[in-house]
Amino acid sequence: MAAGPAYGGWETVGRQRAKRRQAGGRPAERPGVCEGDRVRHRLRDTVEELRSSEFWTICRETVRRAVNKYHTTPKAPASSRSPDVGAAKVLEDQEDDIDLHQTTLDLVCYGIGNFSDSVASRYQLALLFLLLETLQIPRVSCLLFDPLFTEWEKSFLKDCGMVVITENEEGKRPIDRPTLFYMVHCGKALYNNLLWRNWSPQQLAQTILIGNSFKGIEERSPARILHRDYTYISYILPVTEEAAFPDSNRYMDVFNDTSIHQFPRAKLDAKPREFWEGAAEPMYQQCEDLEIIQNG
Repeated sequence: MAAGPAYGGWETVGRQRAKRRQAGGRPAERPGVCEGDRVRHRLRDTVEELRSSEFWTICRETVRRAVNKYHTTPKAPASSRSPDVGAAKVLEDQEDDIDLHQTTLDLVCYGIGNFSDSVASRYQLALLFLLLETLQIPRVSCLLFDPLFTEWEKSFLKDCGMVVITENEEGKRPIDRPTLFYMVHCGKALYNNLLWRNWSPQQLAQTILIGNSFKGIEERSPARILHRDYTYISYILPVTEEAAFPDSNRYMDVFNDTSIHQFPRAKLDAKPREFWEGAAEPMYQQCEDLEIIQNG
């Protein structure tokens, strides 16, 4: 089992993960001032722990290779960047030269969980901060949603300069520019919804997805069920390029089965026109293990 620091000791992260959500579940209570400070300090320490880990070193190179083609905008000198305010100061920005260029990516994060009381969620948020820093994505271009975010967690993320999505989109966010979706350990329906909403060569070619391995989903799911309930995952598998995050005993239950997925334009364009036509919105009426909280 993986473990994470808390109050100078260790908390075990079990396979049923504290961040797992259930329909009708209640968010954690808003922490007091002292507890809020402890959450900030824990998150800062978690960021620094990940930053110095071999796991992150390998992840960083994997991600950088995947998004390299989007490094098109010259990066501004450090002195010209606006400083973060409020709670963001607990997370120190550090320079990370990526060929002296800045990505043109947006970043959308779904399902990170209650990071104020879940060790797994805190590590996943820490990795998100490192991704923003490494890829030089402005925090204002980072959007987050989880139906169980507390008001304190929403305020913290806003103070860090990020945008909290106010409506449950069920993963159905259309894109018109290169976008990195950060969706660690989300339900298959969220991935399926995202694919459906961007079901065209133009949009999928601009989509990068960090989440559960599609290969792993295929291996663990009966073909009949995968095709019936998660049609768009099933359809896109043959044209998906996937690079796995490294195995790590320390972070086994935080980032296990995580990969970065891309959909190369040449492979998408090779599909016949009828492959893209008549894409019906997923309904999941026969799905017995729906892992998302649906809107309404």
